[in-house]
Amino acid sequence: MTIGLDVAQTCAERAGCAWHADALARALVAEGAPLGHRFELYHHFGDWINLDTSRGTTIDHPSVTAPLLDASPAAARKFWRDIESGEPLPAKPDVVLSFGYHAPKLHHSKLIYTVHDLAFWTQPEFATDDTRLLCQRELLQSLSRAAGFLFVSDFTRREFEQLLPHWLEQTKRPHALSGGASRFPFADSARLYTADTPWLIVGSVEPRKNHSGALDAYEIYLERSSQRRPLVLAGGRGWKSDAVHARIEQLAARGLPIRYLGYVPDADLAELYRTSFALLAPSWHEGFGLPLVEAMSAGIPVLASDRGSLPEIGIEAARYISPDNPEGLAAAMLALEADPANYARRAQSALMRAQSFTWPAIARNVLTFLQTLPAHHANPRE
Repeated sequence: MTIGLDVAQTCAERAGCAWHADALARALVAEGAPLGHRFELYHHFGDWINLDTSRGTTIDHPSVTAPLLDASPAAARKFWRDIESGEPLPAKPDVVLSFGYHAPKLHHSKLIYTVHDLAFWTQPEFATDDTRLLCQRELLQSLSRAAGFLFVSDFTRREFEQLLPHWLEQTKRPHALSGGASRFPFADSARLYTADTPWLIVGSVEPRKNHSGALDAYEIYLERSSQRRPLVLAGGRGWKSDAVHARIEQLAARGLPIRYLGYVPDADLAELYRTSFALLAPSWHEGFGLPLVEAMSAGIPVLASDRGSLPEIGIEAARYISPDNPEGLAAAMLALEADPANYARRAQSALMRAQSFTWPAIARNVLTFLQTLPAHHANPRE
C-alpha cells in the first residue's frame, strides 16, 4: 500500500495538530515500511500553502518521498489545482491521510480525514471568524470527499455524531480512533515531591485554553500557600490573547513569580515537564489533550478541566475541576502541595496511565484500519 501523509502544518510554528501529524507520520513509516508500505509526504496540502517548508517533517527512508518539499507557493498552488482537477498524486497513493482540517478533492486516492475537535462549531467564541469559517468549510467538504474518518478521541467522535446524528451509520463511512502519545520518552520513575518546583501550563495562549481561569486560581493559591511556587507558561501566542498577555505582564510587574516563555523547542519542553511540580490543564475544550499525556509520561501529577476529552485521557490518573471554578482549582493546587503522600500516588498513577499511549501502537491501529477499507479507490462523489 502507498500512503500519502499531510505534513503541511509541521512547516509552521507547531501546535497540537502539527505535532500529531509529525509523530504519527514517523510512527507510520517505522511500523509500515518493514511491511512493504510506501509513503509520500505533502509539505503543502490542499489550501494549506506554506511560504517556507524548511522546518517541516522530513523522514530519511527509502520508502518515503516528498514531492513538494522544495516547491514554491505558486508551484504548490498549481499542483493542488491540478490534483483537484483530476490529476493523480505523484506516487498514486492508495490512501491519503489529512491531519490539518483540509479536505482536497482527490480523484484517484481515498482521502482519510482526521477530526481533531469541533470547538470551531460547538463553541465558536473560541476561534477567530476566519479560522471558524475555514474549519467549518473543510469539515463540510470532507463529508463528500472523505472515504473514511479518524477521530483523536471518543469524545470527538461523540461530538461529531451530536453535530451530525446517525450520519456515520447511515453513510456507512468507515471510522476509527487515532489518538496521540507523548513526544518524549517515559520517565524512569514518578516525580519526587520537592518544595521549589513550579506549576506548569502548556499550550497556545487562546481563549479555549482558559489561561484566564488559571491565573485567577494562581492568585488565590498565592494568597494561601506557604510555598508560593512559581507558575511557568509555555506556548505560542494565539488568537484573542492580548488581554491574557497584558495580565501576565501586570502580575509579573507586581512581583508575582510568573513566567511566560512563549513557544519552546522540544528539548526545552521536555525539561519543563521533567522539572515541574504538576501540570495545570484548565481548558474549556480539548479534542485530545496532548500536554496531559506528555506530563503524565514525565511522571508528574495533573490537575485538569472536567470538560472535553480530558477525563477520557487522564481517567483516574488526574484530578478534575470545572474550568469555571478557579477557587476549586486553587484548592486542588493547595491540597496537592500539602500532602506529599498523595502527590506520590498521583505521580505514580500518571506515569502508569501514560503508558497506555504509544505512537507505535497508534500507528499499527491506523495501518490496520487502512487495510480494512473497501477495495474501491474512489472517494464519495460530491
